[in-house]
Amino acid sequence: MKNLIYYYKKEEINMEQKAKILYIEDNADTQELVKIFLKPIADIDCSDHAENILQLLSEKNYDLILLDINLPGKIDGTDALKLIRRDERFKDIPIIAITAFAMIGDREKFLKMGCNEYISKPFFKEELINKVQNILNQRHQKES
Repeated sequence: MKNLIYYYKKEEINMEQKAKILYIEDNADTQELVKIFLKPIADIDCSDHAENILQLLSEKNYDLILLDINLPGKIDGTDALKLIRRDERFKDIPIIAITAFAMIGDREKFLKMGCNEYISKPFFKEELINKVQNILNQRHQKES
């Protein structure tokens, strides 16, 4: 457990209220790992599929979506991304793709599709924390 050192700056994030993050990921171990990494700065709700993505988003006011791309079922991550970006209620929620698609050009492809950031699996704890923190800080600055 000594490797679970969190790198975040309290002054950059409103610590009175943790960020609300929706994580769509079919691997339970990865869900738990992300929850542990982001626990100091976020409350995370997880779903193992994207088939009810719009319903999930309508139930809570999320600050950020973490989205696996390769999901089982009728709606994969790219379909979910399109649904979110087309819906006026949710189109401005930042999305970070967390995916095993890590070939040359994949990052650019997902950013062009509407993701705000991209993380390839496997990822480092620091990378995840820094990218989530940056997106949350940008959102906070826009709202201020």
